[in-house]
Amino acid sequence: MAGDLEDFLKRAAERRAQKQQQAGGGGAARPKPRPRPEYTEAKRERQVRQPVEEPIPVAEVVEEPVNPLAERRRKLAEAKKKAEEARARLAQQKAEIDERREGEPGVISAAGGTPAEQLLDLLHRPGGLQQAFLLREILERPEDRW
Repeated sequence: MAGDLEDFLKRAAERRAQKQQQAGGGGAARPKPRPRPEYTEAKRERQVRQPVEEPIPVAEVVEEPVNPLAERRRKLAEAKKKAEEARARLAQQKAEIDERREGEPGVISAAGGTPAEQLLDLLHRPGGLQQAFLLREILERPEDRW
């Protein structure tokens, strides 16, 4: 076993020597020198720009004293105006919905009299009887099916 190890080491040394002869022409192989890093001219690259000396215009901030009572009144007036606009839009939308519902058969309008009159009106419309039965099923739950 010791002889096998020696033979292996000798063969490895011979192979190394053969490779060196093929690559370098026989002598001890020198490692290739590192190429010098190529740098650009540092003086040109790193020139610092001189800042331009221009006066910076300064804006005057004029603050008027705020009267808290006047400011509160202004905000209150704006809120009232917005609320009034919202009420007007809501009334207009409600009127449009009521107009559409009046033309539809079988729909109870909220503005059409007492509930008894609305129910009678519902029964006289086509499909109104079906809605009346459906309304009864909703109001009186059929407990025998539960």
